[in-house]
Amino acid sequence: MHDTHAQGSAPLTTASLSAWREEVSAVLSSLTHGFEEKHGYAPGENAIHPPAADDLVAAGRLAAESPAFSELALYYGEVGAVHMSDVGNAYFLDSGASALEQRMALPEADGTVPAVLIGSDGGGILYAVGPDGAVWRSRTASEDAEFDRITSGFAEFLDLLRRSVHRFEQTGQPGYV
Repeated sequence: MHDTHAQGSAPLTTASLSAWREEVSAVLSSLTHGFEEKHGYAPGENAIHPPAADDLVAAGRLAAESPAFSELALYYGEVGAVHMSDVGNAYFLDSGASALEQRMALPEADGTVPAVLIGSDGGGILYAVGPDGAVWRSRTASEDAEFDRITSGFAEFLDLLRRSVHRFEQTGQPGYV
């Protein structure tokens, strides 16, 4: 197990999530401007959606379930589904209501509560928040795959995703999420 990003990201706050959403949305908008002319086909969906009412309920349930899900709960109180169809191999983060229903055992995280599957990339690699609060990535496109810890917390994961979006926009190379 290894982290691919430096430890110690600042904790999530409503303000930091708002800034993340605005910054990433601006880059996604920039990516799609002139996309069809450059690539020869129309872009897919590249958007950060606001949370729906059922996402807010899910955020409350996650917060009450475990202190390890506090950052994830805060996120789902501020952000709905995220679609980045044209960033690298694509990234998709589920809405809070969807993620709450997609639970799995994650033996690698040594926890007592099921992990929350939060999304995937375009190749089916899965991302989960474990009962330790860390974000884990599957080695293959299967819930039965082994998972590797990629960040120690959700704030680090969002920062890694933000940096990957910028890298893709600047160089055309995907980041490491």
